[in-house]
Amino acid sequence: MSFYQAIAARAKSVESCICVGLDPDVNKLPRSVPRNGEGVLRFLTDIVDATADIACVYKPNLAFFGALGTNGLDILKRVRDRIPSDVPVILDLKAGDIGNTADRYAEMAYDVIGADAVTVNAYMGFDAVGPFMRPGRCAFILCLTSNETSADFQRLSVERPSSRTVPLYVATAETCNEWLERGEIGLVVGATHPAELAEIRQVAPALPFLIPGVGTQGGDAQDVVRQGSFDGGGGILINASRSILYASSGDDYATAARVETEALREATTVSNEA
Repeated sequence: MSFYQAIAARAKSVESCICVGLDPDVNKLPRSVPRNGEGVLRFLTDIVDATADIACVYKPNLAFFGALGTNGLDILKRVRDRIPSDVPVILDLKAGDIGNTADRYAEMAYDVIGADAVTVNAYMGFDAVGPFMRPGRCAFILCLTSNETSADFQRLSVERPSSRTVPLYVATAETCNEWLERGEIGLVVGATHPAELAEIRQVAPALPFLIPGVGTQGGDAQDVVRQGSFDGGGGILINASRSILYASSGDDYATAARVETEALREATTVSNEA
Protein backbone atom coordinates (compact mmCIF):
# COMPACT_ATOMS: atom_id res chain seq x y z
CA MET A 1 0.00 0.00 0.00
CA SER A 2 1.26 3.49 -0.83
CA PHE A 3 1.48 6.17 1.84
CA TYR A 4 -1.22 8.14 0.02
CA GLN A 5 -3.51 5.11 0.16
CA ALA A 6 -2.68 4.53 3.83
CA ILE A 7 -3.61 8.03 4.97
CA ALA A 8 -6.73 8.08 2.79
CA ALA A 9 -7.88 4.73 4.20
CA ARG A 10 -7.15 5.80 7.76
CA ALA A 11 -8.88 9.16 7.37
CA LYS A 12 -11.96 7.48 5.96
CA SER A 13 -12.11 4.75 8.62
CA VAL A 14 -11.95 7.14 11.59
CA GLU A 15 -13.48 10.19 9.88
CA SER A 16 -10.52 12.28 10.96
CA CYS A 17 -7.73 14.33 9.46
CA ILE A 18 -6.11 15.05 12.84
CA CYS A 19 -2.38 14.55 13.26
CA VAL A 20 -1.45 14.30 16.93
CA GLY A 21 1.99 15.79 17.44
CA LEU A 22 4.15 14.07 20.04
CA ASP A 23 6.48 16.79 21.35
CA PRO A 24 7.28 15.72 24.93
CA ASP A 25 8.65 18.49 27.15
CA VAL A 26 9.59 17.23 30.61
CA ASN A 27 8.93 20.70 32.03
CA LYS A 28 5.28 20.52 30.93
CA LEU A 29 4.46 17.00 32.09
CA PRO A 30 1.45 16.65 34.40
CA ARG A 31 2.20 16.89 38.08
CA SER A 32 1.77 13.17 38.69
CA VAL A 33 4.22 12.12 35.96
CA PRO A 34 7.97 11.83 36.74
CA ARG A 35 9.99 14.42 34.86
CA ASN A 36 12.37 11.99 33.20
CA GLY A 37 12.53 9.59 30.29
CA GLU A 38 10.34 6.94 31.89
CA GLY A 39 7.81 9.62 32.73
CA VAL A 40 7.76 10.75 29.09
CA LEU A 41 7.25 7.16 27.96
CA ARG A 42 4.34 6.70 30.36
CA PHE A 43 2.83 10.05 29.41
CA LEU A 44 2.98 9.46 25.65
CA THR A 45 1.76 5.88 25.77
CA ASP A 46 -1.23 7.09 27.78
CA ILE A 47 -1.87 9.80 25.17
CA VAL A 48 -1.60 7.29 22.32
CA ASP A 49 -3.90 4.80 24.05
CA ALA A 50 -6.48 7.53 24.65
CA THR A 51 -6.50 8.88 21.08
CA ALA A 52 -5.54 5.99 18.78
CA ASP A 53 -9.11 5.32 17.63
CA ILE A 54 -9.75 8.92 16.52
CA ALA A 55 -6.34 10.18 15.36
CA CYS A 56 -5.53 9.95 11.66
CA VAL A 57 -1.75 10.01 12.11
CA TYR A 58 0.88 10.71 14.77
CA LYS A 59 3.89 12.99 14.38
CA PRO A 60 6.71 12.50 16.90
CA ASN A 61 9.30 15.28 16.87
CA LEU A 62 12.83 13.87 17.02
CA ALA A 63 14.33 16.89 18.79
CA PHE A 64 12.18 16.42 21.88
CA PHE A 65 13.29 12.81 22.19
CA GLY A 66 16.93 13.70 21.58
CA ALA A 67 16.69 16.17 24.46
CA LEU A 68 15.92 13.27 26.79
CA GLY A 69 19.52 12.07 26.52
CA THR A 70 21.11 8.84 25.41
CA ASN A 71 17.94 6.78 25.82
CA GLY A 72 15.77 9.23 23.89
CA LEU A 73 15.84 7.24 20.66
CA ASP A 74 14.84 4.09 22.53
CA ILE A 75 11.89 5.92 24.09
CA LEU A 76 10.84 7.16 20.66
CA LYS A 77 10.99 3.62 19.27
CA ARG A 78 8.90 2.30 22.16
CA VAL A 79 6.31 5.01 21.64
CA ARG A 80 6.21 4.26 17.93
CA ASP A 81 5.71 0.55 18.70
CA ARG A 82 2.73 1.47 20.88
CA ILE A 83 0.97 3.15 17.95
CA PRO A 84 -1.33 0.70 16.12
CA SER A 85 0.09 -0.59 12.84
CA ASP A 86 -2.77 0.88 10.79
CA VAL A 87 -2.06 4.43 12.02
CA PRO A 88 0.61 6.16 9.89
CA VAL A 89 3.52 7.87 11.65
CA ILE A 90 5.31 10.96 10.34
CA LEU A 91 8.70 11.61 11.91
CA ASP A 92 9.20 15.35 12.33
CA LEU A 93 12.87 15.43 11.42
CA LYS A 94 13.22 18.38 9.05
CA ALA A 95 16.20 16.64 7.50
CA GLY A 96 18.07 18.63 4.90
CA ASP A 97 21.43 17.09 4.05
CA ILE A 98 22.73 15.21 1.00
CA GLY A 99 24.63 12.08 0.05
CA ASN A 100 25.46 9.48 2.67
CA THR A 101 24.08 11.72 5.42
CA ALA A 102 20.63 11.84 3.84
CA ASP A 103 20.77 8.08 3.34
CA ARG A 104 21.53 7.56 7.03
CA TYR A 105 18.72 9.92 8.08
CA ALA A 106 16.34 7.84 5.96
CA GLU A 107 17.71 4.62 7.42
CA MET A 108 17.18 5.96 10.95
CA ALA A 109 13.66 7.19 10.22
CA TYR A 110 12.38 4.17 8.34
CA ASP A 111 14.48 1.17 9.36
CA VAL A 112 15.24 2.01 13.00
CA ILE A 113 12.25 4.04 14.18
CA GLY A 114 9.70 2.64 11.75
CA ALA A 115 8.23 5.91 10.48
CA ASP A 116 6.06 6.01 7.38
CA ALA A 117 6.96 9.56 6.35
CA VAL A 118 9.42 12.31 7.24
CA THR A 119 9.48 16.11 7.15
CA VAL A 120 12.31 17.40 4.95
CA ASN A 121 13.96 20.77 4.27
CA ALA A 122 14.61 20.86 0.51
CA TYR A 123 16.96 23.86 0.51
CA MET A 124 19.78 21.68 -0.88
CA GLY A 125 17.61 20.35 -3.70
CA PHE A 126 16.40 16.91 -4.68
CA ASP A 127 19.59 15.28 -3.35
CA ALA A 128 18.27 16.07 0.15
CA VAL A 129 14.80 14.70 -0.63
CA GLY A 130 15.26 11.61 -2.78
CA PRO A 131 16.38 9.15 -0.04
CA PHE A 132 13.09 9.72 1.78
CA MET A 133 10.92 8.92 -1.25
CA ARG A 134 11.16 5.17 -0.90
CA PRO A 135 8.25 3.10 -2.23
CA GLY A 136 5.40 3.35 0.25
CA ARG A 137 7.03 6.25 2.14
CA CYS A 138 6.53 9.99 1.80
CA ALA A 139 8.64 13.14 2.14
CA PHE A 140 6.76 16.20 3.43
CA ILE A 141 8.65 19.26 2.18
CA LEU A 142 8.72 22.51 4.15
CA CYS A 143 6.85 24.97 1.93
CA LEU A 144 5.34 27.83 3.97
CA THR A 145 5.80 27.26 7.67
CA SER A 146 3.77 28.65 10.56
CA ASN A 147 6.56 30.41 12.47
CA GLU A 148 6.69 34.20 12.63
CA THR A 149 9.97 34.59 10.71
CA SER A 150 9.08 32.25 7.83
CA ALA A 151 9.00 35.28 5.52
CA ASP A 152 12.76 35.78 5.92
CA PHE A 153 13.24 33.32 3.05
CA GLN A 154 9.97 31.66 2.11
CA ARG A 155 8.36 34.83 0.71
CA LEU A 156 11.37 36.02 -1.26
CA SER A 157 10.66 36.53 -4.97
CA VAL A 158 12.36 34.09 -7.31
CA GLU A 159 12.39 33.78 -11.08
CA ARG A 160 11.08 30.58 -12.59
CA PRO A 161 12.38 29.11 -15.88
CA SER A 162 9.35 30.62 -17.64
CA SER A 163 10.56 34.09 -16.50
CA ARG A 164 7.65 34.31 -14.08
CA THR A 165 8.45 35.82 -10.69
CA VAL A 166 6.81 34.05 -7.77
CA PRO A 167 7.36 33.74 -4.01
CA LEU A 168 9.77 30.99 -3.02
CA TYR A 169 6.96 29.00 -1.42
CA VAL A 170 5.14 28.87 -4.75
CA ALA A 171 8.33 27.78 -6.53
CA THR A 172 8.75 25.08 -3.88
CA ALA A 173 5.24 23.76 -4.51
CA GLU A 174 5.76 23.80 -8.27
CA THR A 175 9.04 21.92 -7.97
CA CYS A 176 7.47 19.32 -5.69
CA ASN A 177 4.84 18.77 -8.39
CA GLU A 178 7.69 17.92 -10.75
CA TRP A 179 9.23 15.53 -8.22
CA LEU A 180 5.95 13.68 -7.80
CA GLU A 181 6.83 11.38 -10.69
CA ARG A 182 9.78 10.08 -8.63
CA GLY A 183 7.76 9.05 -5.58
CA GLU A 184 5.32 10.22 -2.94
CA ILE A 185 5.70 13.75 -1.70
CA GLY A 186 3.70 16.25 0.34
CA LEU A 187 3.94 19.82 1.58
CA VAL A 188 4.12 21.40 5.03
CA VAL A 189 1.95 24.53 4.98
CA GLY A 190 1.16 26.51 8.11
CA ALA A 191 -2.42 27.09 9.21
CA THR A 192 -1.44 30.67 10.04
CA HIS A 193 -1.39 31.48 6.29
CA PRO A 194 -4.96 30.72 5.12
CA ALA A 195 -4.88 32.82 1.94
CA GLU A 196 -1.56 31.35 0.85
CA LEU A 197 -2.83 27.89 1.76
CA ALA A 198 -5.55 28.28 -0.88
CA GLU A 199 -2.95 29.58 -3.35
CA ILE A 200 -0.65 26.61 -2.74
CA ARG A 201 -3.55 24.20 -3.14
CA GLN A 202 -4.16 25.69 -6.60
CA VAL A 203 -0.50 25.18 -7.46
CA ALA A 204 -0.34 21.65 -6.01
CA PRO A 205 -3.83 20.17 -6.43
CA ALA A 206 -2.76 16.54 -5.91
CA LEU A 207 -0.30 16.75 -3.00
CA PRO A 208 -1.24 16.00 0.62
CA PHE A 209 -0.66 18.88 3.03
CA LEU A 210 0.65 18.52 6.58
CA ILE A 211 -0.70 21.60 8.33
CA PRO A 212 0.76 22.74 11.68
CA GLY A 213 -0.26 25.91 13.49
CA VAL A 214 -3.79 25.02 14.62
CA GLY A 215 -4.43 25.39 18.34
CA THR A 216 -1.67 27.06 20.34
CA GLN A 217 -0.36 29.02 17.32
CA GLY A 218 -3.82 30.35 16.52
CA GLY A 219 -4.65 28.82 13.12
CA ASP A 220 -8.36 28.34 12.38
CA ALA A 221 -9.18 24.66 11.79
CA GLN A 222 -12.32 25.20 9.74
CA ASP A 223 -10.60 27.78 7.55
CA VAL A 224 -7.82 25.26 6.93
CA VAL A 225 -10.36 22.69 5.75
CA ARG A 226 -11.97 25.21 3.39
CA GLN A 227 -8.70 26.47 1.93
CA GLY A 228 -6.50 23.40 1.92
CA SER A 229 -8.60 20.33 1.14
CA PHE A 230 -8.79 18.56 -2.17
CA ASP A 231 -11.97 19.31 -4.09
CA GLY A 232 -14.63 17.37 -2.24
CA GLY A 233 -12.56 17.07 0.93
CA GLY A 234 -9.47 15.23 2.10
CA GLY A 235 -5.82 15.70 1.30
CA ILE A 236 -4.97 17.44 4.56
CA LEU A 237 -3.47 16.38 7.87
CA ILE A 238 -4.10 19.00 10.54
CA ASN A 239 -1.46 18.82 13.26
CA ALA A 240 -1.98 19.81 16.87
CA SER A 241 0.66 19.13 19.49
CA ARG A 242 0.70 21.25 22.65
CA SER A 243 -3.04 21.89 22.70
CA ILE A 244 -3.63 18.12 22.85
CA LEU A 245 -0.67 16.91 24.89
CA TYR A 246 -1.01 19.52 27.62
CA ALA A 247 -4.78 19.91 27.67
CA SER A 248 -4.62 19.15 31.39
CA SER A 249 -1.85 19.17 33.99
CA GLY A 250 -3.83 16.87 36.28
CA ASP A 251 -4.30 13.13 36.48
CA ASP A 252 -6.93 13.34 33.73
CA TYR A 253 -4.35 14.35 31.10
CA ALA A 254 -5.10 11.40 28.82
CA THR A 255 -8.84 11.95 28.97
CA ALA A 256 -8.34 15.67 28.37
CA ALA A 257 -6.13 14.91 25.35
CA ARG A 258 -8.87 12.73 23.91
CA VAL A 259 -11.49 15.42 24.46
CA GLU A 260 -9.29 17.99 22.70
CA THR A 261 -8.59 15.62 19.80
CA GLU A 262 -12.28 14.80 19.44
CA ALA A 263 -13.22 18.50 19.47
CA LEU A 264 -10.71 19.25 16.72
CA ARG A 265 -11.88 16.19 14.78
CA GLU A 266 -15.49 17.35 14.92
CA ALA A 267 -14.49 20.88 13.88
CA THR A 268 -12.69 19.58 10.80
CA THR A 269 -14.89 16.69 9.68
CA VAL A 270 -14.93 16.47 5.91
CA SER A 271 -15.02 13.70 3.38
CA ASN A 272 -11.41 12.56 3.58
CA GLU A 273 -11.23 10.34 0.54
CA ALA A 274 -8.04 11.32 -1.29
